Amino acid sequence: MVRPLIGLTGMRHVRATNLPGMPLPGVALSDDYTEGVERAGGLPVVIPFLSDDTLAQIATRLDGLLLSGGEDVDPTTFGEEPMYGLGNVVAERDRLEIALIHLMRAQGKPVLGICRGIQMLNVALGGTLYQDLPRQWKGKIQHAQKAARNHVSHRVKIEPGSRLAACFDGEKTLKVNSFHHQAIRKLAEPLRAVAWDAENLVEAVEATSGPFMLGVQWHPENLWRTDTKTLGLFRALVEAVQGK
Repeated sequence: MVRPLIGLTGMRHVRATNLPGMPLPGVALSDDYTEGVERAGGLPVVIPFLSDDTLAQIATRLDGLLLSGGEDVDPTTFGEEPMYGLGNVVAERDRLEIALIHLMRAQGKPVLGICRGIQMLNVALGGTLYQDLPRQWKGKIQHAQKAARNHVSHRVKIEPGSRLAACFDGEKTLKVNSFHHQAIRKLAEPLRAVAWDAENLVEAVEATSGPFMLGVQWHPENLWRTDTKTLGLFRALVEAVQGK
């Protein structure tokens, strides 16, 4: 069986060098993402920062897309001015991921968003974000945990019958890890919330119709080595390509 080609986005990385000249820009991505896709049966390929024309051609070759975690989303992408608490933003990454989301959606191809990825899905489709939860959200749950990446720190409740629930064999709650300070505020109309924390902050979304589109606010790429059921998210992306 031909393994589906899954594109993954990465962080904008500038590598310092002792050699003369400017620092070297590139793309960086944790192995946990690519190895998760590989373990689930996909062929992972990391997408560099490219021109729109080249990006469109790459999208036609991809079978699916994974939007990874990373920098803050620029609030100008959802019509707001930057507020205190906003972290580093990378405009070229925002542009690249918004373009990819629309390209993949137009071609009916599946998309999985992780942490920043769920936020980009929401913004690209017309929603907004909390720029900084400690300043804008009433809740007290810690969403930027100080524990190890594979430590599960708080619980989320899952909508029964959702695609997300199917990824976890129908489980109604999960304990997840948490490394974010931005989150969904106004939900985009093409999406519906399918998981929440105990204070009703949105923790996962999926498309209301059309091709597979799922986003989670936690980091399953850091969990699947010690909690194999978390691979269900990566398998769902691969299986959506295969029509399962």
